[in-house]
Amino acid sequence: MFNQYYSKVYFFLLKKTRSSESAGELAQLTFIKLWQFRDTLTPDLDFDLQLFNIACSTLIDFLRRENTRRKKHLLLAENALQEQEAHSAGGFEEEDYLHTLTRTLPPVRKKVFILSRIKGHSYKEIAEQLSISSKTVEDHMVKALRHLRSIASNPFLFLLLPALLLY
Repeated sequence: MFNQYYSKVYFFLLKKTRSSESAGELAQLTFIKLWQFRDTLTPDLDFDLQLFNIACSTLIDFLRRENTRRKKHLLLAENALQEQEAHSAGGFEEEDYLHTLTRTLPPVRKKVFILSRIKGHSYKEIAEQLSISSKTVEDHMVKALRHLRSIASNPFLFLLLPALLLY
């Protein structure tokens, strides 16, 4: 039975799991369960049907275990992140980083960026407050974000940034 049906079960499970390692392991478990429950097989039902029912239940058990494992890892990562945030200096590092980056922006663009991203104002509110159009606010934000991304994405430029600001 194993030699006759292994490849069918393996490829069925491979299609479902998209992992050859998992499919091989699940196929082995399917045949182990088949052997363990061989006394409960009914001769009235097609053998293929019973075998693939066992394969499906094995797959469902596997998916449940994986989902539980994934949730535990996610919870552990979330807890570690919360602990790290609690031990950090109250977000001062992020504020210093953002402050350093925004120092390179022109004054109006810096003000637009701070009002939008830090204080949470809408483009319309910023436009009214600064007496400029919403389209100008949007343009300032696009240019500010592009500028900040270029600096933040280049670690060498960011390391040199404090020295460059002195000149």
